Amino acid sequence: MTLIKTILCPVDFSSFSRNALDHAAAIGLWYDATVTALHVLPPVTAFIPAAGEGLYPPLVFSDEDLRQFRDELDAYAQQSGVAHIVSEVVQGSVVREIVRRANELPADLLVMGTHGRSGFDRLMLGSATETLLHRAPCPVLTVPAHAPDASPVSAPFIRVLCAVDFSPASLRALALAESLAGEAAANLTVIHVLEPVSASEPVAVAPDGLPVSGDQLRAARHRLEELVKPDTRAFADVGETVAVGKPYLEILRAAAEQRSDLIVLGVHGRHGLARFGSTTTHVVREAECPVLTVQA
Repeated sequence: MTLIKTILCPVDFSSFSRNALDHAAAIGLWYDATVTALHVLPPVTAFIPAAGEGLYPPLVFSDEDLRQFRDELDAYAQQSGVAHIVSEVVQGSVVREIVRRANELPADLLVMGTHGRSGFDRLMLGSATETLLHRAPCPVLTVPAHAPDASPVSAPFIRVLCAVDFSPASLRALALAESLAGEAAANLTVIHVLEPVSASEPVAVAPDGLPVSGDQLRAARHRLEELVKPDTRAFADVGETVAVGKPYLEILRAAAEQRSDLIVLGVHGRHGLARFGSTTTHVVREAECPVLTVQA
């Protein structure tokens, strides 16, 4: 059973965070969870006019300033149509304050908007999103700007794709994907991608032209089948697939073909994304649907 009772959604009043907050609200309704909308005011330093040199001390917002920001955030949150969104405004480093608040709640899920193929360099939450993929103390749901609108009256996700590379992180991701799919009676596809070996190495080409053997394909599929719990199969429609190629390309292709509304991935470590690192970054940036990342 998925325990999502506290959701944290940082917002910067952009259209990207608007979409993320709507998804957080829909998930909150489905799981009867509390949603906290958090706006972080980063330090602002005023420059001395050209006649002088140096910097003024960082500007400090007054209690009245914070109240006005909170009122604006309340109005912004109410657009999601959910009455129990809690609004919070704090000052400080964006990433540090998000991580601190996620630990304090503690949050079961962090929901953030992304800016798509252009990267993470726009607006307040741009670069923060990628950093939080491996620094957040809980799973992170990234919602692309072009993701379909969230539905407040049905299960948040009904076609789930979970990528597994058999690492501890991906096995944790699979456990969460199974729980989400089972509770919603959803379709769950578990995918493993075999990467071709270097062209300089000898390799046997399978009859269908793939640079892997039939034994490799069968072994990977059998391993996937063994991983999925019988209880999950009782409540969800489960399928396994093994692809050959670049992992992120095959994951995105499978998600597009199956019209997935959620991709689940494992993330390795707090200071880097390791083997699934570049895969995770590419998938988060280019996916057409929300992506849920789970740390080891």
